[in-house]
Amino acid sequence: MLDPKLGGSRCRTVRPIATHGGYLPRELGGTVRYTIENLGRTLVRVDFDSGQSMMLLHDDVTIDDSQR
Repeated sequence: MLDPKLGGSRCRTVRPIATHGGYLPRELGGTVRYTIENLGRTLVRVDFDSGQSMMLLHDDVTIDDSQR
């Protein structure tokens, strides 16, 4: 189910993440668009400051609660 509660929250990657276009570096900042549950996992749609937008596992990012 789509959950927009975290939408607009700032986040950053916690480790380098392999993607089809290379690696996302550690500490790359972005904005959460929404979260969704799929097969018992939470996925996060993130619009990164570098211009990329992708789905990541919830464990791949940390949410900055001070920005909300």
